[in-house]
Amino acid sequence: MQPQTMIAGIGSPHGDDCVGWEIANAIQSRISDRAISVRLVRTPDALLDWIEHVQELVICDACLGAGEVGSVHQWEWPCQELESISWSGTHNLSLPAVLALAQQLERLPASVRIWAVEVQQVQPDQSMSNTVEAGAKTAVDSICQALSIHQNETEKQHA
Repeated sequence: MQPQTMIAGIGSPHGDDCVGWEIANAIQSRISDRAISVRLVRTPDALLDWIEHVQELVICDACLGAGEVGSVHQWEWPCQELESISWSGTHNLSLPAVLALAQQLERLPASVRIWAVEVQQVQPDQSMSNTVEAGAKTAVDSICQALSIHQNETEKQHA
């Protein structure tokens, strides 16, 4: 069965830039529904390999210039505001450029939502900052609520 919803974490192991991966992994730990898949990618253009038969795409990424460090932002594609945001990492193609290309190739899912956490440090050999980690937890809860994903019993016991 082809998953109807895909959660894509975009990131790298460099400091706060891993926030997209962290969000996606945390959501995956709550998923029991086979209609939802989770993918971790380093660059937005890698999404083109996975989204063709997906109905709903949820993208988790780091951003710069959308607000205070650790703040959580959500947009629905298409959105002009995305052009003014800097996306973290060393993406060859920006996230908005990849989504526009997917639309031209008729691969874009019917629903695309982007969730991003404002970051600060994306240098190698750094871990994710506490402020961004707190933002990631907020993003996970918000995404799970939006997708009606509930905490599994194991996670409830550890909460």
